[in-house]
Amino acid sequence: MKNLLFLLVVVLFISCAPTGDNKPSSQGAPYEIIVVADHTVWDGAAGEAIRAMLQQRVPMVNREEPQFDVLRVLPAGFKNLVTRHPNILIVRIDPTVAEPLLGMNENVYAAPQAVLTLSAPDEESLVQLINDQRENIMLVLEAAHRMRDVSTAQTHTPKEIATVIEQKFGITLATYPGYVVAGEKEDFLWLRYEMPTASQGIVVYTYPFESSMDLTEQNILKRRDEFVANIPGEVAGSHMATNTEMHEMTYKTIHGRPWVEVRGFWRVQGDYMGGPFVSYSTLDMERSRIVVIDFYVYSPQLKQRNFIRQLEHLIYTAKI
Repeated sequence: MKNLLFLLVVVLFISCAPTGDNKPSSQGAPYEIIVVADHTVWDGAAGEAIRAMLQQRVPMVNREEPQFDVLRVLPAGFKNLVTRHPNILIVRIDPTVAEPLLGMNENVYAAPQAVLTLSAPDEESLVQLINDQRENIMLVLEAAHRMRDVSTAQTHTPKEIATVIEQKFGITLATYPGYVVAGEKEDFLWLRYEMPTASQGIVVYTYPFESSMDLTEQNILKRRDEFVANIPGEVAGSHMATNTEMHEMTYKTIHGRPWVEVRGFWRVQGDYMGGPFVSYSTLDMERSRIVVIDFYVYSPQLKQRNFIRQLEHLIYTAKI
């Protein structure tokens, strides 16, 4: 019941918080967080627990990357531009606090901004609070990032791309500026955004619903392999393929619709290229079809965490 109440608070925190119209704009890199803590906290067990929570490894990317890049400041240094960071975690031991407490506020110093506060009367109870609320803290921070990306995409999505997706599939999906149609077939659409040292791709495809086996792990990977073969590599005759040996599957409900999420790695058959992907599959009962929205990243030189997360947040804009 305590976790359920917390999740309800999270929903209100993310969806019903003040807009921050009169606040200065927040400034900071994606998935970067300011941790405000004195030496007693940061150099002790509480600091270790904070680092273990925020710097746990991102799953299914080619290099080892932390969930968050942590910038620690002393309480005395938490002023001026530092307070305008979009993600702030204040951690303190306060003997006057009656019991350990996790506080959440939005747009305190700037907008958009998420400010979390962990307070406890002693180090032992502070460490316990961090460990008990670890999942919830990460949930709030991720939701805050996601809502920023969703807002950006919905505000700046190219109308011509949105029209192609809607007319072809009957799907509303926001994207970001710069994406172009790179390939198209009757039941397949490939969008990509090319950068000097990296690229991002969005693949949408559908196939007829036959049975509940359509949404099994094995079939989702098999179907992905079939459709992404339409994406050519740089070498003549090469094409994208799916690494079926390394992947993770979870179930999500987004805006009331169930999706199967599969994270894994893609490669190019006939060439030395690859990277992470995340795909979302759902049953469109009205049209008796399976809808798949797939995101991939190619970034051999740069880190991949921010690229793939920016893309996967777009699934929260999808409407069928």
